This record gives sequence, C-alpha cells and structure tokens, in this order.
Amino acid sequence: MTANDAFGQAKYQVRHDLGAAGAERILPGAHVAVVVDVLPAIGADGSAGAALAAVLDAARDPHGEPIVVLEAGFRNRTAVARRILDLQEERGIRLFVAVVAAGDADETGAARLVAEDQLAAGAVIDALTALGIDHTSPEAAVSSAAFEGLRHALKHLAGAAGTGAALTAAGRRDEVRAALELDADVDVPERCGAPQA
Repeated sequence: MTANDAFGQAKYQVRHDLGAAGAERILPGAHVAVVVDVLPAIGADGSAGAALAAVLDAARDPHGEPIVVLEAGFRNRTAVARRILDLQEERGIRLFVAVVAAGDADETGAARLVAEDQLAAGAVIDALTALGIDHTSPEAAVSSAAFEGLRHALKHLAGAAGTGAALTAAGRRDEVRAALELDADVDVPERCGAPQA
C-alpha cells in the first residue's frame, strides 16, 4: 500500500477529509461525494467555494461515470444519508462515499479547519451509520464520534467558533442559529461531477 492509498482511505466505504486537497485525496473510486458547508464565510456567497469546486472538477470515477455530488449540513444530514441509501438501492451495488468538510481558507490561502463543518460532516457520517452504511475510515469514525459526543453542545460550539462568532458580530445571528438546527430540512442539493475525459 502506498501513502496515497492510505491517505485516500480507498478501502473504506465512507471516507472523510477536509477542503479541496482532501477532496482530491478521497474522491478516487467514490460514487458519491458529500460537501459539508454549514456557514458562509464573511463576504462569501454561501456556496461551499473551493471545496465544492474541487469536488465538481474531480468528481469522476475511474470508469468515466459522473459522481453524484450532494451538499449537506446539520439541517439535512439525515435526508442526505437517506438519498445515499436510495442511490445504493437503485444501483444495486455498495456505494463508496467521500464526505468533505469544506472548511475555509485563511488570508494566505491555506486550508483552515472550521468547527461547524467538521461536526456536521460527523453528523452526516453518523446518519449514514444509522442506516447501515457503516464501513467507515478511521477519519470518518473520529468525526462521527466527535459529533455524537458533542451533539448537545453543537449550537454553543458552532456558534462560538470562528465563523459563527464573526457572522453573529456582523448581525447575522439568526442565520447562524438556523444553520445549526438538526434535521430541519429534507432538501438535498444534488449535482453531478463531469465525466472523465
């Protein structure tokens, strides 16, 4: 096994990593990519930015078929897991899932861990596990355990962490509170990555 294989988590059904670079590591061989972006960065348009762009650009399996790309957060984590289970049943095969916490970039452009994205990625993985999609990488298991262990403190932690605190200070507290509600939505934004050339 090469270092790329190990960091790509290829032998696991559910994989997890951070940001655009993480997406590139764990996407090979995946059928579904889940991009988790809970709160927009200050001044951003609310999309998952670089991580989503990287996933859409790289979202293709080795056979040239598009990867289904789903957008997730706390509000739709169970709906996303159900959509993945439905896709698995429709295709009649075990689907491999790459869960990417979007994160953010600092002023130098380096990836920055975002607490709410990490916890929401764990929430999605927890919902997948509850539906039996549970062959998780250690990285995915750790994120899921963090969500489960901190579930009762989510609103405080995510609201007090960098992005939540900055948005609250900018007068967007209601937006932050709404984004932190668990399973309040059944809408699952879905896209397809480009087929491999």
